[in-house]
Amino acid sequence: MESSIKIKQIEIVHLDLSYSDIRIQNPKAIIRMADALSNYGQIMPILVVAQQTPRYTLIDGYLRVAAASRLGKDTLSAHIFNGDEKQALCHVLMKSGERKWDIIEEAGLIQELHRRHELSQHQIARLLGKDKSWVSRRLALLEALPEQVITYVQQGGISSWAAARVLTPMARANTDHVKRLTESLMKQPISTRQLFLFFKHYQQSNRKVRENMIKEPALFVKAIEAGQDLRDGRQLAQGPEGQWRRDLSLIGHMIRRLIQAADNVIYAGQSNLDQRSLLTAFNETDRMWEKLKTYIERRTNDIGCQQRGDFIDAQSRSRYPSDQSVAEHLS
Repeated sequence: MESSIKIKQIEIVHLDLSYSDIRIQNPKAIIRMADALSNYGQIMPILVVAQQTPRYTLIDGYLRVAAASRLGKDTLSAHIFNGDEKQALCHVLMKSGERKWDIIEEAGLIQELHRRHELSQHQIARLLGKDKSWVSRRLALLEALPEQVITYVQQGGISSWAAARVLTPMARANTDHVKRLTESLMKQPISTRQLFLFFKHYQQSNRKVRENMIKEPALFVKAIEAGQDLRDGRQLAQGPEGQWRRDLSLIGHMIRRLIQAADNVIYAGQSNLDQRSLLTAFNETDRMWEKLKTYIERRTNDIGCQQRGDFIDAQSRSRYPSDQSVAEHLS
């Protein structure tokens, strides 16, 4: 598929940026690439497909083109692919081992092969050396997200990771919530970590709470973080003693729950194997509890003996000061 590829200097104004809408905009990455081009020159050529002279379609190298334009450069070194756009797209996608593709960009290029170039999922999978399910998952990622969300991701307003892990599963459950959440994030952006925290609480909340969360996502995250800071402050003030009491309280709750469930898990007619596995687990836990109990008793006894010894020493020192002999004190 690669065929022979020749290298040529091409004017940037002659490039058709047909796939620019698929690429993620990252101003910081453009600045870093511009610095690299300025300091070291162009190391890797861009990849293009020839149109009617002197036009070329840019397949790969959108970041380099943006950086070169920022520097005011007129030309770039380019690989002219000896094939059509469909083959060139497959070529860059097959080189995934050499480059870590953004999942949204990768899905966008696969969608172009499917829609614009009219390749079936089976054909795409065969050309890329992938399973058909892999192609289906990439296409489903974009199909699940509203166009507004995809545009916001491509503009760099939210990470592709957040789009794949948070917005996509949310969109499958409630498309309206995803649209409103995206609108809020465009006005008041939050970090990927904060968005994941938001989604975690969203999954565990009822319908009414979710509706309130969607109205003010940034405010909700701030409230959650403030509550966490307060809990962290309390734990710090209470120290390890407070944590020990909380752990014991948790164990107490678990024991009460185990007592309530005992009749359902240990019953007449139960197989010996099932009952033996339950009792083995119980006996192991019981031994750990007895070990803790023994350690605490020994520890408290040692401290008690140490304190009594300190008290006797203190009494002796007060009765017989160190700068006076016992005989002198008695006389």
